[in-house]
Formats: sequence, C-alpha cells, structure tokens
Amino acid sequence: MYRLVLLVFLLLIQPVWANPDGQDGRSERQVSEPSGSSSLYSRVEPSIYQIRVLDKRTGRKRSIGSGFIVARSDILATNYHVISAYANNPDTYALDYFSTNGDTGSLKLLDVDILHDLAVLQAEEPLGEPLETALIPDKGAMLYAFGNPLDLGFSLVIGSNNGVLNDSEGKNILFSGSLNSGMSGGPTLNEEGQVVGVNVATAGNDVSFLVSVQYLNVLLERLELRDFQPVDDLLGQVLRDLRDHSLDALERLLDNQQKNNWHASQIGHFTVPMRLGRFFRCWDGSNLLDKLEGLSVLSANCSNELDIYLDDGLSVGSMQYQYYWYEASDMFPPRFYRIYEAQNSSGMEASGSEDTVTRFKCHTGFIDVSGKDFKMTFCRRDYVRYPGLSDLLATGAMVGEKNQGMLFDLYMTGTDFERASELVKRMLEAFEWTP
Repeated sequence: MYRLVLLVFLLLIQPVWANPDGQDGRSERQVSEPSGSSSLYSRVEPSIYQIRVLDKRTGRKRSIGSGFIVARSDILATNYHVISAYANNPDTYALDYFSTNGDTGSLKLLDVDILHDLAVLQAEEPLGEPLETALIPDKGAMLYAFGNPLDLGFSLVIGSNNGVLNDSEGKNILFSGSLNSGMSGGPTLNEEGQVVGVNVATAGNDVSFLVSVQYLNVLLERLELRDFQPVDDLLGQVLRDLRDHSLDALERLLDNQQKNNWHASQIGHFTVPMRLGRFFRCWDGSNLLDKLEGLSVLSANCSNELDIYLDDGLSVGSMQYQYYWYEASDMFPPRFYRIYEAQNSSGMEASGSEDTVTRFKCHTGFIDVSGKDFKMTFCRRDYVRYPGLSDLLATGAMVGEKNQGMLFDLYMTGTDFERASELVKRMLEAFEWTP
C-alpha cells in the first residue's frame, strides 16, 4: 500500500520536476506547433481536392492524386503524371474531383508543363478560395505537404526545406518528409499557408521532392494570357517542349566538348570522356566477374538522372553510358574471349510497348577508335505519338586483342536521333589509348 501511494505521488509531481517553469519538458515551439499546423490544416482543407482519372466504360478509378485551387476559384493545379492517362487517351478516360465533404464534379484539362510535371485543370463551377503562392523559404524552414495518400483521406506531412537541387536538371526542392502515393499534385505550404511547391515524388526514407511553384506561376501566366482557354493542340505543344528540351540539352553537351569542359578519366588503357556536364553523376562500378581468377574488371557508369514522365512505363530525357575494361594476363585466350563476348551486350533496359514506340532497328560496323578496332552497333526506335522523338542505343566493343577488351554502352531516350548520334561520335573521338 505504501509503494502504491508513493508511485501516485511521484506521477503527480513529475511535470514540475521535468521543468522548473511548470511545463512538461517540451519547448514552447513543440507545444505550439501542433495547434499551428492544426489551424493551417483546417484553413486550407477546403481548397485541396482529390483528382481522379475514371474509366468511362466502368466508372471506376484508374488513378488518383491531389490538386489545389489556385489563381481562380475554378482552377486547380496538379501533376501531369496524375492525369497523364487522360491526356494520352481522352476518349477512354475522364477527369473529376472529390472533396473532403464528398462533393464531386467533372474537370477539364487546360494546359500542361510536361518538363516540370505540372497540369492545370478547370471545374465547371467555383470550388473555393484559391491558395496564394510564394517563393521558397530559407533552407531549414518548416514546410507542410498536403494531399490524399493511398486513397485514405486528407492528410498532412510536416518536413523541412533542404534547398533547390541546382545540380539536377529538374531543379526540384528537396523535402525532408515522406510523400505517399496519392499526395502527388498536392500543395506544400510555408508557415504562412502559401504554396511554395507541388508534391511530385518520393525517394523513401523521409526524402521527397517538390516542383518549385515558380514553374506553376509561369504556366498560370500563360493561361491567363489566353483567358484560361484550353490549349488548342496539347499533343503538339508537348512534342515541341520535349524536342526543344532535347536539342537544348544536346547542344549544351556538344558546346562543353568544344570548350574542353568534358571531364576525362582513365579506364584501363583508355582515357575516356566521363562527366559531360554539371547534371551528370558518375559512379565506379563493380562486377562479379572480377572474382574469377586472373580476370580484372574496371567499370564506370554515368547518367543525367532525369526522367520526364510521359505515360505508364514510359519516360524520356534520360542519358546513361557505361565503360568496362577487361584484362586477364594469365587466362587462356579462348576462355577470355568467351567471357568477354558474353558481356558484349547492352545492360540498358528499354521500356515501352508497341503502342508507344516502334521496334529497334540496328546496324553494325567496324570503326577505328584511337588506333584500335571497335565493333559498333547503333540502334534506333521512334515514338508513335511523338514524331521526331527517338531512342538511341549504341554499343561498342574493342576487338582483336587476346587478353584485354573495352566495352562501351550508351542509351538516350526521347531525343533527336541525328544530334544524339553526333554526340556519340564526338565521345568516341575523345577516346585516347595509353599503352
């Protein structure tokens, strides 16, 4: 009985012990933050909606995301990838919204910015108060991401701003919160309740990405000039944006070579162009073959880490290339040749279906690369609905050596084939053999 009374007494006085001022050990910010985010939650909830793509044949949801009112009471912003099925197949799918109180209605697609994964929609009637936009706050500032994760209802994820990724082509904002599926297209707000970013993707482990609201503002300004009328030729505009982006990217890389700004590196007996521009990441590779007795394998792979979403299983804008050096001083030459020949195929994975891309057409020939014979294969496939965009796959293998070899693979998606081929040619010309 004595122990029970003592325990009750200790529990009663514990908050006073925890903090001399009579608080329960939490800081003033920790105490006030839940009420602040709760107030923000209730204030912006009427302006945030679930965006749904419906199959006209069944009326069932094909995909969902989030959107928010901006600029006008009948205008909503979201991600392009949220509504891409409708954009690509408007005869099969329809768009509608679903509010937190159960209201629904149809939506019309006005315009998209496919490079930044943005879309603007219009409702048939006013839906609520538009959210204001603002510049991204300083690094470390608290941010509040809203959306409809996993079709479970309206939710809030609190995180912080880790800055704009300036060395990434997308220039997205790094957000220290985990955005779940269904939150795409929802707004991320500053502490004043203004939109600073649009939820776009997650890398897991509380690392996510936001599209800077500056790109949404440009899209809204373009729409305002048209009095918010739908773009006349959505497919044509998307194609022009993709082609212009591809040509601009290729010209920058070719210009870097002219200015001697390609970073070179040694792979075996070759010096090769490694980092072609600021948006590329290069990594040392590993290969299980280096465990075989007498065989040494050196490798490196580089990519621009960019994927512009077009449709399910189809993205463009990426470029990746790999180098492999094989050497076996003590291995019997026929055995080395069998191993080397087995590796002479591209490790690049090509996505897409017959509805979206044609089959690869390839041609093979022999060329001189820094005094060494290379067997080169160039492959091309074209996009069915986006004429002028192609994928390029190039593979090369040094031949004629008894115990050493060099493999080179390069894969580009949604590019201008002729300019991309010129880039590959320049890369091969930059190879230097060093005995």
